[in-house]
Amino acid sequence: MSRFSVTVRRKETLCHVRRHPHRSRRAAAQHYRPLLRLHPAASRRPLILRRQGLNRHALEHEAEARRHHPVGESNPVKCNVIRKIIREGGAVRYRIDSDYTAEDQLACLEREAELIMQHRRLHEGGCLTNLAGGLGNLSGAAPESLARHGATLSGEPDDNPERATLNRYLLSIGPVDSVPVKPLSQLRPVRPTTPHPNARKPKPRNAYALVASAAVHGVRIEAGARIPRCFTYTGVDAIIENGVARDILKAGVATLVPSRDPRNEIFVLDAQQARLIVGMIGCAALESRGLL
Repeated sequence: MSRFSVTVRRKETLCHVRRHPHRSRRAAAQHYRPLLRLHPAASRRPLILRRQGLNRHALEHEAEARRHHPVGESNPVKCNVIRKIIREGGAVRYRIDSDYTAEDQLACLEREAELIMQHRRLHEGGCLTNLAGGLGNLSGAAPESLARHGATLSGEPDDNPERATLNRYLLSIGPVDSVPVKPLSQLRPVRPTTPHPNARKPKPRNAYALVASAAVHGVRIEAGARIPRCFTYTGVDAIIENGVARDILKAGVATLVPSRDPRNEIFVLDAQQARLIVGMIGCAALESRGLL
């Protein structure tokens, strides 16, 4: 029999919801099970929700986080949070929320979306690291409500999916009038970073750009942090744009390890600069992304 189940993964904070198909040993039927990860000493708020297969797919999120691959993580924020749990001596646990037959797939999807709406994602003030809002609808896509997204960037460019992906990602960290990271393929030329000739003050936009790269690379915001200017998010090669990189240096938000190829530049934080970024982003936002 084909069955579907909704499960919830829990931690101190709810991190993610998702499904995975699975082939049954008894029949070529798909199984789904949304999971909630659990932190052992947590307040039992979910960490990540997923529709999940009934086999070892449930453990693949932890395996991906433990590999700490420099590129290609399906959800770097989720992986950062899992690594933080492990780093602090915790463990990831699971609870099944409900179970469904194949005929009730829609009910399973609706339950998944209901749980995501209940616990909410990080950019919505909740604790889930889910990228999508369930049911695969655009209105639930992370990182912003469409109204807020339209107010900041005049909507997602339909003809530029790479730019749209990075816009959504950056806006899940914080609101900006102009997104400070761009698809690497669309930034021409990529200029070596030098301090801007005019005076600059530290701005949240500078911090958002650095945190966007730090989250993907799994770099904690602390003294000695080395944050590459380039990163890859869900298959899109990205880079901190030229002007923002110059502002970061001029404002003293970070120092630079230069390179002949500006794509290989690295921003470095000292203790004061790390505190500055924490102050602009907020401890809670960085903790929820596993960056503190």
